[in-house]
Amino acid sequence: MRALVIAAVAVAAVAAGTLVIGRTAPVDEEHAAKQAQSAFLANLAKGDQKALGAGLDRRFIWTDAEGKTRTRTETVKELPALAAANRGDSDVQTHFYGRMLTVRGSHDDARFLRVFVKRRHGWKAFMVTETPLPPAGAPASVEQAAGSGDCDNPCRTVPYTPKTPVEKEILAAWQKTKLLEWKPDAEQWAKLIADEFMIINNTTIRNKEQRVAIARRQQEAGSGAPGDPVTAMRIYGFGSNAAVMTSTHTPYRGGKPYINVRIWTLRDGRWQLALSQQVTIQSATPVAAVVAGP
Repeated sequence: MRALVIAAVAVAAVAAGTLVIGRTAPVDEEHAAKQAQSAFLANLAKGDQKALGAGLDRRFIWTDAEGKTRTRTETVKELPALAAANRGDSDVQTHFYGRMLTVRGSHDDARFLRVFVKRRHGWKAFMVTETPLPPAGAPASVEQAAGSGDCDNPCRTVPYTPKTPVEKEILAAWQKTKLLEWKPDAEQWAKLIADEFMIINNTTIRNKEQRVAIARRQQEAGSGAPGDPVTAMRIYGFGSNAAVMTSTHTPYRGGKPYINVRIWTLRDGRWQLALSQQVTIQSATPVAAVVAGP
């Protein structure tokens, strides 16, 4: 009888342990991801090239506030510049997506985004993007671009072929958002946008509520914005519910090309856009408008 009781207690303990592990594992991963962010900043402050390089993903890229993009190798060589651009963080927000952590905030007259991802050998820094703070009171970019014109690229076609089912789903979701901006439908657009959404670029910063309000005004006016054509695109999936989309665009109404980073999360059974951060490539030659004027 005693043996049976001990066995029963052991089985219960194992079962309880399994439940505890199931509950705490995501929290532990979030803690590990935040430790990777702390180590990244500490290694920058120390100027430790070796330690910093070990914490960068092999696909790591840094895009500075001028729109210049550096690879992992180039970033390590220019560590002082990266360190100078990553001091004095404020308004910091973190969002955890299972195998991806995003860190957003402000410093040195710029909005920054850092992305950390879970790899086989632990958490790595995947991306750093900087966007200059826009002037206060400026109209949103989607308002500036509103007017006549078709939306073939990106609404119908893009120069990118999805390689996995997840990539295909995310691309379809994004193209749907572009269609709903071109032919405004605020309610349907909002369903594809996460609650923590922000759009950040050289001319504006808006959260979900503010962006939906713009969509409503454009829907009432019957005038949306054709999407900016895509010239390059990649989608990187992390686990089953998180992804990063990177793309380069030429403004529909003309101007300098820009780089866009979009954060996607699978929530409530559908892919939702959690962040869109852009930075203009200042060294690029301006391109002509696809269609000029309203």
